[in-house]
Amino acid sequence: MMIARTPRGRVTFALVLSFLVTASAPHAGAPAPEAEFVAPTSEIGSPNAQFRAPNTVEASDVVNNLAPLAVTPSLPVISNLPPLPPKRAIAPRPVLDPAARLLRDDDASESWTIFLELDSGHRVTQRFLLTNVGPGEHSAVAVGHLVEKGRVPYRYENGRRRKRWTLSEDRLFFDVAASHLDLHRPRGELRITKDDIEILQFFDFAPSTPSARIPSDQLPANYHVEVLAIGTPTRGTIRAPWMDAPIETQGRAWLVHTWTDHDEAALIDRRVEFFSADQESAFYGIHLTGPGDWESAWRIHAFPDSSIIESSINPKARWTETQREAGNGSNRSYPTPQGFEFADAKGVVDISLAGDWLRFDPLEVIPQPFRWIIAQRSQPQEVWADARIGVSISPTPESPPLPSSGETKSVSQITEASNDSRAHRELEEETAGSSMTGVAFITFQNPTRRR
Repeated sequence: MMIARTPRGRVTFALVLSFLVTASAPHAGAPAPEAEFVAPTSEIGSPNAQFRAPNTVEASDVVNNLAPLAVTPSLPVISNLPPLPPKRAIAPRPVLDPAARLLRDDDASESWTIFLELDSGHRVTQRFLLTNVGPGEHSAVAVGHLVEKGRVPYRYENGRRRKRWTLSEDRLFFDVAASHLDLHRPRGELRITKDDIEILQFFDFAPSTPSARIPSDQLPANYHVEVLAIGTPTRGTIRAPWMDAPIETQGRAWLVHTWTDHDEAALIDRRVEFFSADQESAFYGIHLTGPGDWESAWRIHAFPDSSIIESSINPKARWTETQREAGNGSNRSYPTPQGFEFADAKGVVDISLAGDWLRFDPLEVIPQPFRWIIAQRSQPQEVWADARIGVSISPTPESPPLPSSGETKSVSQITEASNDSRAHRELEEETAGSSMTGVAFITFQNPTRRR
């Protein structure tokens, strides 16, 4: 090491040494190294803990690290979605209230529809319904199907009058005999504890879970639909009658809440919903037809970065529908559409439907005299079918930059810039496209001949 030998050199050395010492030491008043933040781990306990079945997987064992499920390779992977355009705007979204409304009108009804796509290859369809039709108010019906490829869908059900089923004080926990639904955040739970079948699924239900309220101008008056969860991670166990023991599963869950004060059959002729997801995104769409030529449509596309793409309200979306030819595996009274095309300012969605794997008369689980009363005005049927959903997301249009002040460009230069911009947009549209397989859920309120 060289030591400065001249007075000027010694002064310079001292100044440099002083600067280095000062820079390496903490400044007065500077914050200490940031401490690690530990989020509180308190949970909202179920108000009906006595219904938890023995010898099952505990919640703490199956819900750890739910967040990474969104990108876990063992999830049901339909297809790989290419990279999306960067810098997508993320707007704050309201936290929706999943609680029961307990409507009082004579024709009022309310339902929670759950669809589970599991990595074991199983599917679960589940609905909790509250209805005022018939004697009394708020009669409850819980009906679901466990679907395994190569087997007939296995149905399970429970139904009770209001005094014989339990609702928590905050209206977030439903206990209908052996069917239980817990909508407390940040973790929801579906629990079926019948002698012949057990389903225990915990799904991510944090306030940040992708969700959306369908705009009122896309729906009939006094008809409300909220998508509470869109392809959210779920994990748990299932045990079917043909299984020797429960099997562990994980996958994706969708949850839709619907309520109305009026007779739903007078408002809606047919309701088609679409559920789809892959490792990169989750999709939900809905198409409604009503009396006369009224129809409406809406969709939402959710991404891991919490960004959301919804269908625009103005201009309205366009849906074109193609019907299957009669006799081509389609029921004439409740026909399965062949496909839809949805287009708005934010992209295009092409949906093609394959064969249906479940047809179900929801009145079969309604006890008399309620079934007879409902059948006087509605003969519904529910259909579940496979679907392929192609999504093309339109990026924000770009225009060629204007010349700077004092700068001039020829017509050929401007034209070249415009062509480059157009080519860039076409490339982005190609990279923003995706194709996913999913399911379509079709609810007919009446046979087509009565529409």
